[in-house]
Amino acid sequence: MIYNILLSITIFIFSERLSKIFYDTVEYSQVFQYGAMILILESLSSLALLIYRALNHPAGFVKAILVRVFVILISNLIFLSVFKMGLNGAVLGNLTGSVSLLLVLSFEIKKFLNLKFSLKIFKNIFRYGIPTVPAVTALTLLIMVDQYLLKYFGFLNKVGIYAVGYKIGMALSIAVTGFRYAWFPFIFQVAGQKNSQKIFSAVFNYFNLFIIFLYLVISIYTPVFFKYIFPYGYYESIHIVPIIALGYIFYGYYENFMVGVYIKDKTNYVALIISISALLNLVLNFILIPAYNIYGAAVATAVSYIFLAVFGYVISQRFYQISYDFFNSSKTFLAGGIILIGNYAIGSQNIFLKLALPFCYFIILFLLKFFTKKDLELLKRLRGKT
Repeated sequence: MIYNILLSITIFIFSERLSKIFYDTVEYSQVFQYGAMILILESLSSLALLIYRALNHPAGFVKAILVRVFVILISNLIFLSVFKMGLNGAVLGNLTGSVSLLLVLSFEIKKFLNLKFSLKIFKNIFRYGIPTVPAVTALTLLIMVDQYLLKYFGFLNKVGIYAVGYKIGMALSIAVTGFRYAWFPFIFQVAGQKNSQKIFSAVFNYFNLFIIFLYLVISIYTPVFFKYIFPYGYYESIHIVPIIALGYIFYGYYENFMVGVYIKDKTNYVALIISISALLNLVLNFILIPAYNIYGAAVATAVSYIFLAVFGYVISQRFYQISYDFFNSSKTFLAGGIILIGNYAIGSQNIFLKLALPFCYFIILFLLKFFTKKDLELLKRLRGKT
């Protein structure tokens, strides 16, 4: 709270200078002022949401998030459509959502709060959490650097096209983030059980099942609906969506594989793994963007996330051995490949068949005997305990 308050005050004071740096005008200084307030509110709300995660209380968590989403949608509709406030209105809408989230959480969480201070607890959480700070910075670099480099190498006219394709491909990150919120408390809850390694392996199998399905939905549905949402000038971004989405599949794998690092309190490796991946992304962007512009940036992103997952797996296995059933998991890639080949063969002739195609993925997996009785029974027993 102290750190974020100081940071927000700094942003507020230098809002005009920041607007000048990023937009070459002081016109958007108010955007940074709203952003500073959002920073404080969201940091307080995130602490409250952590309590829901720790208590395994998904209903409260989902309720709070839905309230924020609803308020943001209504606010944006009012500020953008009615008052025509432009960028200021969009950011103000997000600020309104942050206020609503904190208000909802304050009624539920206030009974858990007190003013006691424990130096022992502080030392433990500081030691555990401080290595993740550079990791978050590196992850931000990994996500954002490509758009700046496109501009740097003279492809300013491609930045908007790339941003649209990236946002659509990045939709998989919503599923990964939702999984991550449940994953962390689950890790520590299961770690002490006798068959914990088998449980983590089974979870990975079924996470892989659904993330590949979502990838197929995004890859097949995007070309079908894109023209109804975006103008013709953005059509090129359709081609980078599957590449970006592939990267986020491996980001989800990384979250799965890092079990050992978190259980054994080796969070200093988080910063190492993400920082090296971000550096790789930077190098690949410098190599690929001049030759292939937005396609080079997309490939650099995908390769960096693949490296992130592989490196995370290798490091985490040193501290906590998990025998993943990669043979069974590979069936999802086989089934997904068959669906994508089928989608290519269909072309744009039969829209209804294309819309049904992703769901054939489950039929193929059934024929490949992906669904093992052992895994299903293990997850069913676990559900009864948690």
